[in-house]
Amino acid sequence: MMTFINKAIYISIFSIFSFVLLHAQTKVPFGVVKAEEGYAMVRVHKEDYRKIVDKIRMRKGDVFVYVKPAPGETEWIWIKYPEKEELPKPFVRYDSLTKEGMVNKGRIAFIDQLPKFTPTLSKNGRSITFVDNNNSKIPANQRTKVVIDIYPSSAKFKKQEKDSEGNIVKIDKQKTWGIGKELPEDLKEIKSVRVQQPGRGSVFVREAIKNMFNPTMDFENMGVTAIDDDHIYLYMINGSGEHRYTTFWTIKEGKAISQIVYANPE
Repeated sequence: MMTFINKAIYISIFSIFSFVLLHAQTKVPFGVVKAEEGYAMVRVHKEDYRKIVDKIRMRKGDVFVYVKPAPGETEWIWIKYPEKEELPKPFVRYDSLTKEGMVNKGRIAFIDQLPKFTPTLSKNGRSITFVDNNNSKIPANQRTKVVIDIYPSSAKFKKQEKDSEGNIVKIDKQKTWGIGKELPEDLKEIKSVRVQQPGRGSVFVREAIKNMFNPTMDFENMGVTAIDDDHIYLYMINGSGEHRYTTFWTIKEGKAISQIVYANPE
């Protein structure tokens, strides 16, 4: 369960972000490495922010959370990002951001500034399809799509674990998002996310969508953007009130490779 301190950190990230907004970045404070050289160096500091103790190489497509302008700098911003596993895994979910440092603005792009996919809701109201319509020269049937399926949840039939305050913190031994002490009768969850691209395609692994409850159906609180065909990003601001959370997936070469998810109560 996320501690009060961690919640406070993430709330402060969003609070700071709201007041030091950069350009069109309005919904989520995520950015990605977009350097033509294929990487960006993050300057890691200790105590005195001008004292560099390490430099971390972030690769093209790597994701971070924008915190604030770097103190005393005009071309650098302060970011937080997840600590990666030493041995790469096919997919990894992060629910904390433990690393931080400075990165040059010229080597990154904010999610809201990248080309956006066009969303449409299915007739049955259970699926949202995002289509890359940014290049009109590409035939409609060959354009990249990301399809999100949202259905009634079967969580009430699964094993639940609660904390000392009675909050449901795990279902089927995995952390829950978007719920409190009880499961509402009309509870919904993400059932699948499908990526469709010419010559490739995939369905998100179960770990990438498990226990994502009360997903949004509001286009204002979700989006799909991309650097190129190999680096696509899906974000959703789900839940409400004290149970609101943000989730952000990185899709590389048609497959979900990572997810950042954390609470940010309203």
